[in-house]
Amino acid sequence: MTPTQLFRLSGACAILGGLLRVLASFPLLEDAATLEWLYTAIDVLLLFGLIGVYLARAEKLGFLGLASFAVAVAALSFIGGPDSDPFGFSTYEQGAQTLAIALAGLSIAWIRAGERPFGPPACWFGSVICVGVLSLIPGPSSFGLIGAAIPFAAGFVLAGIDLLRRA
Repeated sequence: MTPTQLFRLSGACAILGGLLRVLASFPLLEDAATLEWLYTAIDVLLLFGLIGVYLARAEKLGFLGLASFAVAVAALSFIGGPDSDPFGFSTYEQGAQTLAIALAGLSIAWIRAGERPFGPPACWFGSVICVGVLSLIPGPSSFGLIGAAIPFAAGFVLAGIDLLRRA
């Protein structure tokens, strides 16, 4: 497999993972086992997408980019596990928050390096802002999660499209 083929595959994973993440934001599925498999697939696709997104610009992202990438990969491993709380806290919740922070760090490195397009980092920043703002509004907490999931996922879709163009 050539690097071009790997970047195409990674771009396709980022796009599909992002689109499935949007789909998973809405209560369309009720079966717990199906939801677990869907989220597992999303996490694997986002991981493969993230690898390509980082490697396509690794030389320009510096230490902040590398550290953010490493933390994001670790966060995805916490998210992808079972929904139990073996450590006395929700590994999903902590992993999701850590992933958001890591993507914000990656976005800072991306923008600082002058990498294009600016859409993916803008979406990842927007997702953090959405969850913060929407958590202040009275109502179901799911509004904040859905509001953050859409720009989060859009960042992966846009980054995947960029990978396909680069390849």
